[in-house]
Amino acid sequence: MSRTIKYLLSLLFFIQISCQEKKDNKTTKTMTKFEWLDATSAPLGYPVDVYRGGLQLADGDFTSLYSGTTAGSWGVGNRGMSNGKKAVPNHLHVIWVSYAEKIFYEVDTAIDYDKMYELFRDGYFIPSMGDDPRPRKEDYNQIIVGFAPGGVVVVWLSGAGRQVEIGRYQGKQVVIPQKEIDGLSPGPHKNMFDPGYQHKIMYEFGIVPKEVVKANEGKPIPYGLWDTYREKYNWRIQVEIPDKGLLKRAIYFHYNGEMEEVFGETQIRDYPKIIPEALKWSTVNNLAVPSGINISWLEGNRYYCEIKFDEDEIFSAFKEISRNNPKINIVLQVKVNIPKTGASVQLISGEKQVWLKNNNILVGKTKFTD
Repeated sequence: MSRTIKYLLSLLFFIQISCQEKKDNKTTKTMTKFEWLDATSAPLGYPVDVYRGGLQLADGDFTSLYSGTTAGSWGVGNRGMSNGKKAVPNHLHVIWVSYAEKIFYEVDTAIDYDKMYELFRDGYFIPSMGDDPRPRKEDYNQIIVGFAPGGVVVVWLSGAGRQVEIGRYQGKQVVIPQKEIDGLSPGPHKNMFDPGYQHKIMYEFGIVPKEVVKANEGKPIPYGLWDTYREKYNWRIQVEIPDKGLLKRAIYFHYNGEMEEVFGETQIRDYPKIIPEALKWSTVNNLAVPSGINISWLEGNRYYCEIKFDEDEIFSAFKEISRNNPKINIVLQVKVNIPKTGASVQLISGEKQVWLKNNNILVGKTKFTD
């Protein structure tokens, strides 16, 4: 047998082995299961109901997202029906009704399986609480599917102290055949098509708070708003605390539904090798605009500062400070006053400063000392 033939046979053998290994790895990955709960979300004032459909899993199984009317706040999950160990989903197919629009939408799309799988597999760290001072390893345990006006669909992966956007998808308007509607039994599914029931969902059942109904009255639906929420900037916090207080942790809540808990000075000092760089309070990250920030610090006792931002003001501030360069690094500075009763907030980039004056700020002391 010639050397050339031997070489080609050897090459073919190694190619076959490599392909088989890849196939085996893909099968193992597909069949791997994690503990998670499905959930749905809708913006405040824009309730929805899933008519049919849900998440298709990589192992061929299926998780329905039909679980009753979804209301509340964008990114906040309404508890689903299926909790337990399941494979990671790779496809989303749902038909839902948007009551504010009186429109049915359908989304039928692949979703980012690889991103979700890696996040499930790797987990994440958050600052400790209680007796154990070490950074705590957590696992993601919820997949949230959000439905906003205009057919906007967003998928998040969520766990204690963390929520990450997986992707944004677009639904299309659909018309359910009258024959199908006529064939429905009286009850929740048929009610979705009843104009009187749709009106009650919006105005009579208390699903939409009265103050929200009043605030939205006469205003057009803000199509595109939920895509605006997804715009990101390069920013970090800077906290100035009186009496040599040391920052313990900070939690960022974002308008786009994401959330993360980052490590302050005390745990970075004590556990520098455990904490990822991206989770340190002093690291600049590419993040959405925050709707609120909670910080806590140690100074004998543990103090906290909770900040809720004014939506119009903070979006204007981020646009103003990054007007000439959308990629600049921005510092969101929180300066706690000496009596620890309040705080001032501003955005800083180089010589430029933009003050945030319409915040709702609460500062106080807790009984915890961890």
